[in-house]
Amino acid sequence: MSDIQIIVMEGNYNNSEAYNCVLGYIAQKAYLGGYGFRCTPELSIIDQFEISESLSNHSGFRKIWHFIITFQKSWDHTYLLGIGVQAAKLFSSDYQVLFALDLEGAEPHLHFGVNAFSYHPNTPILSEKIMDNYLKQIQNLLSEQYPDMTITLLYK
Repeated sequence: MSDIQIIVMEGNYNNSEAYNCVLGYIAQKAYLGGYGFRCTPELSIIDQFEISESLSNHSGFRKIWHFIITFQKSWDHTYLLGIGVQAAKLFSSDYQVLFALDLEGAEPHLHFGVNAFSYHPNTPILSEKIMDNYLKQIQNLLSEQYPDMTITLLYK
């Protein structure tokens, strides 16, 4: 088994509850971070993801991507949060992303929810091909930082 796994969660995430389900789940975790939205009482993160979709000049099937990065051994949570920040920053110039560290369960893991619609109306939606490129960048980043560990990318 790999030391670190990047796992794209199964599902189309194309229904009206997709943002609420993924972002609501992630927001329940202990340590949150993200890019491309503001924490305001007037607009929730879900509202802000929906606004990006409504203003996009592109249409698409999927609303949001949900993936996790799991770690097979105990890690200090500050290192894991640093990995979360690095991965989220890759998306931040074009796509909204919310992430959280989950310390429940057998292994610590990071959850990510990435809007398939950019907050730049002319930027293409986050297609499977574009998403795969981002995930490979994360895999390469982790491989460079942890050369003695195996890092795999899995699609469920």
